[in-house]
Amino acid sequence: AKPDGFELTFTQPVDASTADDVKSYKLSTYTYIYQASYGSPEVDPTTPTIESATVTADGKSVRLKIDTLQEGHVHELHCDGVKSAEGLPLLHKQAYYTLNYLAE
Repeated sequence: AKPDGFELTFTQPVDASTADDVKSYKLSTYTYIYQASYGSPEVDPTTPTIESATVTADGKSVRLKIDTLQEGHVHELHCDGVKSAEGLPLLHKQAYYTLNYLAE
């Protein structure tokens, strides 16, 4: 995590035309109720806006700028629109990240 978003690293180069399109991504956040009994529903959901997506020169990383990160929340990212440099869909299109502390 970065102070204003996330940097994604892929194992192979991605197609820049799909990876730099913010419409290729969907981000949501939620947290859980900490309690003595086991389990909790997802609570306090938000849908942050992805403001920009920038692909690195080698095509293996994408920097996502997010309007609001939620400390203490799980950030669920779907990359359904991103393709590999060969035009294939990603093998794993989802990522989950719990943001425990937001660096400045």
